Formats: sequence, structure tokens, C-alpha cells
Amino acid sequence: MNILIYQGSAVAANKAANLAQVQRISHSASLLGADAVVFPELFTTGYNLGAQLHDLAEPLQGDSFHQLADMARRYQLSIIIGLPETDAGKLYNSAIVIDKQGQLAGHHRKVFLFGNQEKQLFTAGTRFQTFELCGHTCGLSICYDIEFPESTRTLAQQGAKLLFNPTANMTPYYQVPNTLARARALENGLTVVYANLCGQEGDLHYTGQSALIAPDGTDIARAGNDPCLLMADVSAYLQQDSGRRWSTQLQDLKEWQQHG
Repeated sequence: MNILIYQGSAVAANKAANLAQVQRISHSASLLGADAVVFPELFTTGYNLGAQLHDLAEPLQGDSFHQLADMARRYQLSIIIGLPETDAGKLYNSAIVIDKQGQLAGHHRKVFLFGNQEKQLFTAGTRFQTFELCGHTCGLSICYDIEFPESTRTLAQQGAKLLFNPTANMTPYYQVPNTLARARALENGLTVVYANLCGQEGDLHYTGQSALIAPDGTDIARAGNDPCLLMADVSAYLQQDSGRRWSTQLQDLKEWQQHG
């Protein structure tokens, strides 16, 4: 399974420009033979917009979804992307997975909201759930979610072998992409796809450091601080027994929970 990460900046409050960028990157990903392309948190609108996100948000399968679904079908790849979602008058920081048939394959609402601004803006999601993509059991989390071991562990216990994490991690929190994301991969025996923004948006400076991380906690590929495309074939890491090769924790935890 070839996965491409786009690390870059969104154009603030300009969905048309951001969707055009998604189309350009998806076209390139298709030419490179990617099966899936992953974009950062709230990429359709930009992250650091405050209450303006209320006006930019759409229902789950709104106009932006349909444009993205058309791209997925046209370029025959899956698109994973963050966007603001509105539902019953509530605003969610969401991420979606659209498969190459243009169907909604996965959907996650950010559970752990970061800082006072996110907590004032968004309603928190309530669950972590797996989905199937390209024949593999996968999970979704968003940015701050990955800092809680319980989030990834919940998905791993549901059988996830691959975790997509669109993010908007900012300075000075370099330990998140460089330490915590690697730890989540190692302690759960799964592959982590960490797709971050870079550059500056208002008063925020993003750390970049997007990565594809193997189940042993080492980097398959790692970006720096600048815009880039990051691509790797993770097929070898998605074998049924890959997690047990790297760590005994899950099996020992299961035995403890059964007999402890």
C-alpha cells in the first residue's frame, strides 16, 4: 500500500483554493502510484481561524465532500483529510476517509480538544472506531488525540494495523511527532501516518515533521520543516503478525486482562 503525505500550508478561509491544492496533489499522487493521499487537520479551511470556522463548516457529506469524492474516483486513490463539520447546530473538528470509489470509508470527530479555543469552538467526539481500506483495518485520530495512549490502544484492540493522524501540531511541541507518535506505533505494533501542517498561520508556527512510522517505532520516512511530499510503501508493515514481531505488550496485556 503506497501512501503519500502532503505537508504544507492551507490558504486561510479559502476552501476553493485548498480543494484545488488537494486536486493537484491527488493528481501527482496518482501519477506516482499512490493508493492513498493524506492531508493535515482542517486542511479544507485552515486551522487557526477561530469562530470563522462556524461559517465555513459543512455537513459531513456537503459540497466539499462531493468534490473530494469526485477527485478520489478520478484519480483512483483514497483521500484522507481534515475538515470542519457541522451537525445539528454543533461544530466538530473532523477527518474523513474517501475510498477510490468515492465512498465514505471512515469518519472521526476529534475526541481530545486542545486548549481553551478548541474547547470553546468544537463539540468533542465520543469514540474511536476502525474502518477497512485497501483490505486493511485502519483507524483515525486527529492531532492531540495521539498524545493519549488510550486512543491508539483502543483502535489497536479493534484490530487496526494502520493509523492515520491528520494534525496541526505547532511549536514548541516537537516531542509530539518525534516521540509520542513513534511511541504509539511501537506500543501498539501498528503503522502511524502522521500528516502535519508546516509554515505560519496567524500567530501559530507549525512544526512539520510529518512521518510514516513503522510498528517498531522507527521512521519509514520523515519530513523536515518545509513543504514536501512524503511517500512510502507500507505493505510489508501491514502483515497480520507485524505487531507481534516488534512488541510483546499487546499479548501480555490481553493475558493480564483475562487472568489478572
